[in-house]
Amino acid sequence: MPQLLSLSRAARLADVTRGELQKRIRRERVKTFEGEIAVEDLLTLYPHIDMEEDPVLERVQRIKSEARPKTHYSDGWMPDPQVLMKRLHEFQHTLVQTKSALNTSETLLEEAVAELRSVVEMPEAELRKAVRQCVNRLEGALGRLDRAEDAKARLFAKDALLKIVTASVRLLPSGHEFFIEGNDSILEAGLKAGLYLDYGCTSGNCGSCKCKVVSGAVRKLREHDYVLSAKEQAEGYILACSNTAISDLVVEANEATVNDRLPRQSIRAVVRKVEQESPELAVMHVQTPRTRSLRFKAGQRVRVTTEGGLSDTLYIASCPCDGRNLVFLVFSGIGSPLESAVFGGELSEQMVMIEGPEGGFLLHEDSRRPVLFVAKAGGLAPVKSLVEQAITIDDAEEISLVLVGGNPPDSSLERLCRSWQDALDNFSYRSTGADIPADRLAEELAKAIGKSSRTEVYVAGPRSWLDEVQQAVKARGVDTGQWTVEAVGG
Repeated sequence: MPQLLSLSRAARLADVTRGELQKRIRRERVKTFEGEIAVEDLLTLYPHIDMEEDPVLERVQRIKSEARPKTHYSDGWMPDPQVLMKRLHEFQHTLVQTKSALNTSETLLEEAVAELRSVVEMPEAELRKAVRQCVNRLEGALGRLDRAEDAKARLFAKDALLKIVTASVRLLPSGHEFFIEGNDSILEAGLKAGLYLDYGCTSGNCGSCKCKVVSGAVRKLREHDYVLSAKEQAEGYILACSNTAISDLVVEANEATVNDRLPRQSIRAVVRKVEQESPELAVMHVQTPRTRSLRFKAGQRVRVTTEGGLSDTLYIASCPCDGRNLVFLVFSGIGSPLESAVFGGELSEQMVMIEGPEGGFLLHEDSRRPVLFVAKAGGLAPVKSLVEQAITIDDAEEISLVLVGGNPPDSSLERLCRSWQDALDNFSYRSTGADIPADRLAEELAKAIGKSSRTEVYVAGPRSWLDEVQQAVKARGVDTGQWTVEAVGG
């Protein structure tokens, strides 16, 4: 039976995104087995997996610098980074040779057994000669074992090293898989992977993230106030927010799907700062208490109410992977009751009430297709959240963002979009003029969609503009029935 790797782990070993791997598998018509790929097929797709410039080893150095224990005995607990890297390189080289020798020995043994079976009925003289030849071949091969090296062994060694610096977590019953790096908790890593795990506070107070470890080992990162009974502890229950993985894990956990409605929450939060990007756009940063994080899905909105009674529904413009630090985009000239307070600087360091979440402008669950995001004006907020989640999940084959009207020049939002394009091989960003005609935009969209009929399209912006664009695209023979659309503003 072939040795199998999950697609998530195979993508890491090949140093490509999962979306890129899946696109290659489909193009080359490689068979997979319930979300897993054979080692031989992975090596066929990527025969030159580079072991010299291994990103896994680079990750070791980064994680070591970030995850060093902050206890009083931390100094000197490990060698300096340069020595550690050299030792890991040596470990990898030794592991490759050992695994190669083992692979070769298994092959030799199988060949020797087959050969001896074929000659066992020969006359004695011929039998002796055949056995002597078999022995000579084995002795010659054994003498070369210390120099043996093969692609499967190199992949085995790389996978072993990957397991040193990252642990995989598989959730039951969904089967979702994600990786934990550094000192991230199980909950933090799951949220970064775009999963809707149950949680409330992220600090060990509420117990909402309680889950059961089916296999594998964990380490407690911090003490927590929520008390697990002796029976629960004996059965393997832990708090996902307060534990990390020592080894690969299988965990039973409550997890919402994209169609599940999240509980309505009311959280008193503080406006940490307001950044005015332009006369028309301000970015408001809101932080919830340590004991309460907002659980939401990318693309959703909440009601924000000031202490003075001003209230408006705003889309969250940040990733659900951080429910404590929320970002909102506030636009001038659209009639928001919060406009004067935000642009006047009155809300900085003030308390607000957050209520929600609500909304169905969401990423399709477990999608592996190319994705096209289009936003105008207030539609940027939910689209930004969706883009950040799509990048974090890292499943889409291609991610394209078209921003009609663009971000303010030299703003933090423009720098962010440009940084995505610079850093990600499968991401493209296009900014158009605010007055681009709907028929011209429709032509661009039809051309982009025409490259792949599998493309998922998400569009958000003013209702009148949405209707105009959709009609123009339909006139070009494109079916917009499967588009995910959100009207933001008039």
